[in-house]
Amino acid sequence: MIVLSTAFKRALIGIEIGDKIDTFELDSNCKHSENLLLSIDNLLNKMGKTINDNDCYGVVIGPGSFTGVRIATSLVKGLLAGDNNKKIITLTSFELMAYTYINLYKPKSNFACVIDALSDLYFVCSFDKEGNKIDNEKMIGKEEFEKIQITKVGLEEENLDCQVKITPSAQDLLDICKRKSSEGKLSKPEDILPLYLRKSQAEASLEERLKKNKNF
Repeated sequence: MIVLSTAFKRALIGIEIGDKIDTFELDSNCKHSENLLLSIDNLLNKMGKTINDNDCYGVVIGPGSFTGVRIATSLVKGLLAGDNNKKIITLTSFELMAYTYINLYKPKSNFACVIDALSDLYFVCSFDKEGNKIDNEKMIGKEEFEKIQITKVGLEEENLDCQVKITPSAQDLLDICKRKSSEGKLSKPEDILPLYLRKSQAEASLEERLKKNKNF
């Protein structure tokens, strides 16, 4: 199993093949698009394995940085090209955050995982204390964010007003993917789609221009 996340500032890589397990985290200052594949290759060499020894890919599909989310999802799609024999696991950034939070704090009540979407906007998803999703992923504004009554769980790397801050690790990512695999929660290649929850700046600008042109 090879698992990847580039949704946050730190890229997460976890590999478990046979009795070999290793993880690696790329610093936020690194260019993930240039270093992700090289880091995977270095880990495999260290473990005495090759990419062909792997039978499963796990990838975080977002939300997060537009560019970041695309890096891991595009890489996994490329590695899967023409190979229908590999298992696939997709998960959201929120699922990874919830897993980390529950492992660390063993919550007794519902909580909301929150990611900064910038410009007073926030990506959010709520979970029960067992980690089951209780609403759909969505983007909200500042007023709605401030009205959240349950525990808000944010990322250490972001400056959000949350009661709890966490830093998901590569080991967390590997562990949740292994659990999903053991539970048979597998995906298909077409499920490897970035979860954006908002339009890119380019899309928003184009829509605005089209709207203005339509009004003339």
